[in-house]
Amino acid sequence: MNQGALVETLIHLSNFRQYTMAESLLRACAREQLQASLDVAERAFSKRLTYSLERQLKRMGDSTDKVKGVLLAELMKILNTWCMEGHRSAIRCVLMELTLGELTALAHMHELDREVYSMLHEYGLPYESSPCQCR
Repeated sequence: MNQGALVETLIHLSNFRQYTMAESLLRACAREQLQASLDVAERAFSKRLTYSLERQLKRMGDSTDKVKGVLLAELMKILNTWCMEGHRSAIRCVLMELTLGELTALAHMHELDREVYSMLHEYGLPYESSPCQCR
């Protein structure tokens, strides 16, 4: 997931006080993503989320790579939850930041909520038959 989408997601998680989901997302991030997020943390995140970010960076140490799909899987869970809670504007803010490749990868996740899947097309995903088992 690109840095813009990550920061946008973390901002909304902070605003909604959904710290457990934010911490799950942070655990899925690569060190470089965490470091880049730290640059905007004081301006954009709550103190609690900033603390979680700093703690995750310390916990990570020098390890570098994470599996790319893990971060998008965490994002999918967050977007599904926001959809159920009625936070569609937050979903759109995050989707707007995703690249076409990220949108395509998200569309191929089997557990993606049907409504979130339909929103992907607003941001450049071409229409095709859905591989997801949308709920």
